Amino acid sequence: MPGFTFPPLRGFWLLAVCLLAATAAPAADPSPRQADEAQIRATAQAYLDALGRGDGKACAALWTPDGDIVDDLGAVLPGRETVATSAPAPAGAPKPQVRISDARIRFITADVALEDGTIEVGPAGGTATLTGRFSATWVRHEGGWKLAALREARAAEPSGQAALGELDWMVGDWEIERKAAAAPLVADPPTVSLTVKWNDAKTYLVREMAMGPAAGASGPRMSISQRIGWDPLTRSVRSWAFGSDGSHAEGTWHRDGGSWIAHVTTVRPDGSQVASINIYTYDGKDRCMWRSIPAHAGAEHAQPMSVTLVRKPGSAAR
Repeated sequence: MPGFTFPPLRGFWLLAVCLLAATAAPAADPSPRQADEAQIRATAQAYLDALGRGDGKACAALWTPDGDIVDDLGAVLPGRETVATSAPAPAGAPKPQVRISDARIRFITADVALEDGTIEVGPAGGTATLTGRFSATWVRHEGGWKLAALREARAAEPSGQAALGELDWMVGDWEIERKAAAAPLVADPPTVSLTVKWNDAKTYLVREMAMGPAAGASGPRMSISQRIGWDPLTRSVRSWAFGSDGSHAEGTWHRDGGSWIAHVTTVRPDGSQVASINIYTYDGKDRCMWRSIPAHAGAEHAQPMSVTLVRKPGSAAR
């Protein structure tokens, strides 16, 4: 068993635009401008409510006809048409956690206001925080305030040490949860004992694994020692593993939303090579879904593996 690139933040901003305006309270005796700010906040709250219930039609009605969005990758999107695709989330589905800071509303003219600030988003089901800035233009249109433009910008990616630190949740003692694997990734899982800790300088995660055949089966056992660290040459999180059978493996890791993905190449004792894509999805507590998908030539019909790792009681991340 031998993951850092921010995904596009599109959609998070659409939620965040209105959160700032909805938080400030209007003055007790508002001036005309304060009254306009209060109307923007009310419109923003209506937009937030529509997004929350997945009402794309209501969201679209709060945009000007020619309003547009420029996302964090530079793509230009029509405002009304884009938000009109909003749909209700499945019952019980996790929602992203959003925090706005350093934000303000200022008036460019009596009929144009600019809202900008910093946003931090914890993706639904994820453990890492995405950070960036947004700018929204509000205009007076058809007797009310509507969105005319939305601009997104990502913050600089974290340093190598910060990127590696995103894997701190791995620290602890883990084992495979003994329950039936869920389709479609069904496999008879091996027995696994996994211990993860930092080296003294916290420059590498040290993972020590003992692997054996599936419960009730016979077969060889193998230990694997792995190091996960920041590679300044490739500017990525990398891993190096060595097996007791003489095999060794290298992997490149990156984050994709709430999961870490490791592209791993393993050299077997006979010199042959195999590749796999390993996906780790952490639930934010003490469970991690691990999926391994063969990716080498000739593995078209090889069966992927899917197991759930659980942190042993008393071995919380430290």
